[in-house]
Amino acid sequence: MVSKTMTEQKENTKKTYRYTKQLIKLAIENGYTNQEIAVKSGLSSKSIAVVSRWRNGKALATERQVQFFINEFGHLLKRKMEHLFYNQTENPYEFIYYKIEGEILLTHTLNYRNSRSKPIEKVGVCKFVILNLGSVFHLLEQKKVGLDDDGSNIDKLLKNKKISNNEQANWYLVKTHKNLSPQELVDTIDYIVNTFCHSENKLARNIRNDALYLKYIIRQLLLKNGYTINDIVDL
Repeated sequence: MVSKTMTEQKENTKKTYRYTKQLIKLAIENGYTNQEIAVKSGLSSKSIAVVSRWRNGKALATERQVQFFINEFGHLLKRKMEHLFYNQTENPYEFIYYKIEGEILLTHTLNYRNSRSKPIEKVGVCKFVILNLGSVFHLLEQKKVGLDDDGSNIDKLLKNKKISNNEQANWYLVKTHKNLSPQELVDTIDYIVNTFCHSENKLARNIRNDALYLKYIIRQLLLKNGYTINDIVDL
């Protein structure tokens, strides 16, 4: 028993904490300085450069180092990092539920616009959610509850834009792309957007401009977070 406990303690000393960046961010939001975080983590008060690397996602702390902050803010972090999605089943009264972990970096909605109405009516029909988990990204594709797969009932949806008062309940999860590298995330989004741009479907033609901007938005997001993308050229 003693040997097993010592082994577990040794493993805990080496095991990195994958939510380091998010945890340190919470600590700072709650008033801790980089210097105080260093001391609470068992480091010298001068080791603020290490804390800065944790804060910026450039390095991971070990679980032992940030145990104080796990105890302090772990419950808040769990709420922030766990997300629930759902989709239809063959039974109209039953759903399938999915839990996924990660920090939501971006949600981007594609809107259908009815230019025949004055003022122009619009309704969200597709949504993309991008989450970050450590060094990987998840891309989720959602569609509006009540929208047929081919979008043929879009006029009906314009009249009833909101199914539920809970905004998240208005969206079904239809596809998941998990554990993507930054470049894979860009390539996947480019492929999806190009599919919209070359489709002859009425709905796809209407929302393609909203989709097209996503190419720029994702590159901007990754660049600001310190990632290198192949087709970004230095001036």
